[in-house]
Amino acid sequence: MQPHPVRMRMPLGGAGTAVKAALLTLLVVLASVASLGASGGPGAGKAAGAKETVGILLALSPSSRSLDQGQSAAFEATVSSSGGFSGSVAFSATGLPSGTTAAWRPSSLVLSSGSSAKVTLTLSTSPTTPAGKSEITVTGTSGSIQSNAAKAQLQVKEVKRNFGVSGSLQGPLAPGLSLPLDLQISNPENKNITVTQLSASISNVVRTPAAVAAGLPCSSADYNVTQFTGSYPIDIKPGSTSLSALGLPQLAWPRISMLDTLQLQDGCKGATLELTFSGTGQAS
Repeated sequence: MQPHPVRMRMPLGGAGTAVKAALLTLLVVLASVASLGASGGPGAGKAAGAKETVGILLALSPSSRSLDQGQSAAFEATVSSSGGFSGSVAFSATGLPSGTTAAWRPSSLVLSSGSSAKVTLTLSTSPTTPAGKSEITVTGTSGSIQSNAAKAQLQVKEVKRNFGVSGSLQGPLAPGLSLPLDLQISNPENKNITVTQLSASISNVVRTPAAVAAGLPCSSADYNVTQFTGSYPIDIKPGSTSLSALGLPQLAWPRISMLDTLQLQDGCKGATLELTFSGTGQAS
């Protein structure tokens, strides 16, 4: 008896159902992975309900002040509780230019949780505080807790000191002659000043009545002024002194020369020169 092969058929409906189930499972897994990717995974972003750090916040106003040497300027500091901080806060300022002091009003204060308060910082300069800009840093401290560093700029402007300058020639002028001008300097302050940038100029030439009547000309164009060539600054004590009294070499003094021109200069005979002097002085 010869064997006959037996053919079996799987039900199409059952196979289709199995394949669909497998695809559905795959889609569900992929959807879950995509959902995790979109959310950023566990721990992404700030955890809900995270506590604010306990601390002190400080702000300074205005951001800058300018003042003259020897004057004072005030800043207002706003100090606030952060993260439930409460306690006493003391203040400090650094970066002050030399000769400057800081005063707080009040010197310290007590903050309760969530509160804020204001304090005034007054910076007082001295006459010798150097001119220029400085960055001031202010902080508040309570035990081991320190606030942020609040910054502001302080600009100190130089104050010019009043002093007097006059001068006299060492003899009469003539065409082609140059004479030194000994400057007298008076210091009305009760302390030393330093003087720089001394200068002299001819502001007017006063002719004699005879020269005016005869119509003889003479003007500042008939003269030349050479300025002081010595070293600066010059230290001037209270009272009056002169270049000669200070022992400065005569070669460095200002000089006035009468030019020897081709024009008739008879109008300059006996003329009086009116001079103007200037300079810069500051506390030494």
